[in-house]
Amino acid sequence: MSPYVVLEFDDWSEAFSMSMSLIICTIVNISSCISRMVFIYNVKFKYQKYKTTLEGFEIYIPTDTVALKHIKYFSFFVIFLCMSFIIPINGLKMYYIFNNHVNPILMTMYFLFYYIHNLSMVCTELHFAIQCFVVYTKFRDIHEKLIQINDEQNYYNYNVRYPFTVNRMTPKRNDATSLCDIIYEKDFYCSKDKVSPLANTIELLRIKYWLTREAVNDLKGLFGFQMGLSIICIATLTLFDIYTEVFYSRAYSAYYIPVFRSNFLFIGWILQYSSRICTIVFTANTATKQVVKIKKLIAEMNNRYLDCSTKEELHLFYYQLSICPSEFTIFDTFTINNGIITSAIAAGSTYILILVQIHSEK
Repeated sequence: MSPYVVLEFDDWSEAFSMSMSLIICTIVNISSCISRMVFIYNVKFKYQKYKTTLEGFEIYIPTDTVALKHIKYFSFFVIFLCMSFIIPINGLKMYYIFNNHVNPILMTMYFLFYYIHNLSMVCTELHFAIQCFVVYTKFRDIHEKLIQINDEQNYYNYNVRYPFTVNRMTPKRNDATSLCDIIYEKDFYCSKDKVSPLANTIELLRIKYWLTREAVNDLKGLFGFQMGLSIICIATLTLFDIYTEVFYSRAYSAYYIPVFRSNFLFIGWILQYSSRICTIVFTANTATKQVVKIKKLIAEMNNRYLDCSTKEELHLFYYQLSICPSEFTIFDTFTINNGIITSAIAAGSTYILILVQIHSEK
């Protein structure tokens, strides 16, 4: 429909050869189309590996009812938050177009399809955020178990969950067993080993971390490209909308009835973009922050008086955390953390000044 609606957009800016609204719509349409194709390919060829990784984690530590409730509450919250901004604002814009535009049917249909494209990208972002929260619950569970063990080692917590941690003395061993050996019985997931029970528990937590890190890598392969497109689109749309808000009031007289823009729509769009990018960045950053907490706790535990087998497991765990970090990245180049927001603000401010200079010259 784009060739039929090019002349119907508002061409208020003299600094550009085409309409700002058309630029915004074109960016979202092309990005959404590419995102859908990549997403279909990833679901067909990569999603099964991620699902298998989570199933493997459930063997070691099944998700309890409390964690499931937290995941459901978080899912409901982020979906409600995003939709509470997106649906009313976009519906209001379509209402303005339908009642004020000279060609309402064509433009309303065009923006309806445009918002469907945009909504498809939002759904992918929400899916990514929910999966990040699932990974966060896995990392948090490992961290909480390490805290429990560390507290019991220092007698800070008298509600003993791991009875073998009460005895801090080095256990007696058989002559046939080396001090560095770790004995596993048939029931590995609930080992009855009386020689190195704490070492077996640390080993089990290390395997849980490995599976969760694999889930993070799978999520990067599934959603990394789409999240990169989403962040680029959100930053670009925010930049153009701020530029429009700065110069739009000077372009027309007070008698002109706004069709595509208004101050209320501008505030709604900024809230919409902010909620989307914060959902992507904060959930990914919160999940990976748990890994830093686990690493600090492992380093603290390693300084305690422990048996040789436990220290060996702690060394292996710390080495694994150091050389195999769990981070959500875009194209394996940009890390999704809180710093990406400040970088976007700094870059956006620079480009706003450039656009202001271009507009003032023309």
